Amino acid sequence: MTATARSAPRYSFERDNRYLVTVVDDDGGRQDHRLDAYQGWLAGPDGIRHRFGVHRRARTEIRDDRIASTVGPM
Repeated sequence: MTATARSAPRYSFERDNRYLVTVVDDDGGRQDHRLDAYQGWLAGPDGIRHRFGVHRRARTEIRDDRIASTVGPM
């Protein structure tokens, strides 16, 4: 992974907006997730993770390389 790939998400999201995100799982299947808010992203050793959810304790994290498509803001 290049420095640019580590520092910039593949998808761009707006805070506090809802999204429909399609994720590719380990078996290659696709799952749709309706997420109520976007909190931001983190770059770590395993790549970029996007954080969703209104409340930080109940947030969902999705790896950037698992996101197949997005629809939003909804």
